[in-house]
Amino acid sequence: MSPRILVVPRAAWLPLPGTGAWRLSDWPYPSEWTWRPRSDAETDERFLQIIPYALLRNRSGDIWCYARNGGDARLQDRFSAGVGGHIDETDAAESIGTMAERALLRELREELQLQSKIDVPEPAAWIYEELSAVGRVHIGLLYVLCWREDGPPQPVEGQGLKGIGFVPAERIMDDLRFELWSRFAADFLIRNSV
Repeated sequence: MSPRILVVPRAAWLPLPGTGAWRLSDWPYPSEWTWRPRSDAETDERFLQIIPYALLRNRSGDIWCYARNGGDARLQDRFSAGVGGHIDETDAAESIGTMAERALLRELREELQLQSKIDVPEPAAWIYEELSAVGRVHIGLLYVLCWREDGPPQPVEGQGLKGIGFVPAERIMDDLRFELWSRFAADFLIRNSV
């Protein structure tokens, strides 16, 4: 049986401004959510899956990036600047914000070889794109985390991530090899001086 993930009925959202990234403060968390099998949610556009999506920035302000060589086949061979994933039922809590933070920390432990604790600030933005089948059923919750280690993050073997290194936001925004969410997130950071 497919694991159950958090979804929000599309009708529970304020009207989404379309494709792009916008401040979380302008669109509060919806008050309604439910759990559905992931296999059902991936194609059901009546619901949006909230995906905690973290950018890891080094002391210079550059963002750690990677190439996907596993996981969701629809994203295969794309570049990404965001680390994250679904909110699973194991992340259940009293609010979407708490569940998203729990899911983000779990995903960071699963995908990267973290050497120290990472402080998780409040999320900065929502990311959405309605141009693809993947995009129409997901909405990103953008976090910007400080990477304080001397070396870059090290993906856990078998997670389908191949590190590229730290890249300036301007390069991510203009490089079509990056998935749309990464380009939207980079553009948001530049426009909002985050």
